[in-house]
Amino acid sequence: MKSLFTVALLAVSVQAFAGRWFLESHYGKMSVVSGKYACTLTNRTGSDLNLKRVEFNFERRVGKSREVVETKNVHTVLAAGETLTVSSNATRALIAESCKFLAR
Repeated sequence: MKSLFTVALLAVSVQAFAGRWFLESHYGKMSVVSGKYACTLTNRTGSDLNLKRVEFNFERRVGKSREVVETKNVHTVLAAGETLTVSSNATRALIAESCKFLAR
């Protein structure tokens, strides 16, 4: 009986951990809007996307630490067919690599 309870508790814990930390990636298109980089995503999945955050990946032109990642929380639901654009704080002094929206 104890082992059955332990297995059930472990399964619930793994499911809660996976739901909180493992998010789906949906890559957007980078552009420049008013001198800053922006990421645009159109939901073509056929269902709603529960977006949590967007990650911008940049590269510095000079310096030791060349990789720069900026994360912005969005916490919005994007219906099928809708488009969302999120601007970063980065200017064109950085080189845009990619951007992705993380959803549940």
